[in-house]
Amino acid sequence: MKSPYPSGYFLHNEWNPDFCKLLSFRTVDEINACLKGKIIHLLGDSTLRQWMEYLTKTVKTLKFFDLYGSGQHKELLALDMDRNIKIHWKKHGHPFVTQFLYTVKDDAYVTRQIDTLAGGPNMVIVIKLGQHFRPFPLHIFIRRVINIRQAIERLFLRSPDTKVILDAENIRDISSDMERFSDFHGYVHYLAWKDIFQGLNIGVIDAWDMTIASAANSIHPSENIVRNQVNMFLTYIC
Repeated sequence: MKSPYPSGYFLHNEWNPDFCKLLSFRTVDEINACLKGKIIHLLGDSTLRQWMEYLTKTVKTLKFFDLYGSGQHKELLALDMDRNIKIHWKKHGHPFVTQFLYTVKDDAYVTRQIDTLAGGPNMVIVIKLGQHFRPFPLHIFIRRVINIRQAIERLFLRSPDTKVILDAENIRDISSDMERFSDFHGYVHYLAWKDIFQGLNIGVIDAWDMTIASAANSIHPSENIVRNQVNMFLTYIC
């Protein structure tokens, strides 16, 4: 894991990271060629669910498989049977702050979810958390991130060829409950996150720098930012 500061810049709506050359997946064929044969697990919050929504909107052959969940934050699964592509999104465990009702029957912490995966060269795991931890004491976030690091280390012991990518927390609007949800708390999370995951052979998508550079003062970044995040993700796995 290596991410300089600043980690990149936007030029003509394209993200240019300082530490690697970002490929541009402009056509559906290029995206399909990269995703072919991949099993992708997206473990995190609704900003990571945006990846799922973007990919299924862009790649028409990716179809949702109904898991009979309920609510806004239900588990999602998209499949392309012809290309053997599987993309799975599941929210992280508590704390999960939302105005929408959701079931807790299948709740699982990210650590537990990682421990249930066999891993392998065709598996990619993307992890993102932070926004829902802002109203709570910092030690809760730090303990969770340390546990996730230990789960990744266990994963690499059994399947060292598994690809793991971390998506950093992004900035958000400045109009909602600033005492609990301000970017001050998010920046402290971001610094702790970078420090704890140092030394692991993983990919990093610096959503914090990306959303600052684009002045994206929204908890859910625009489709252009999501597209650039997905492009960076595809660059890592292909």
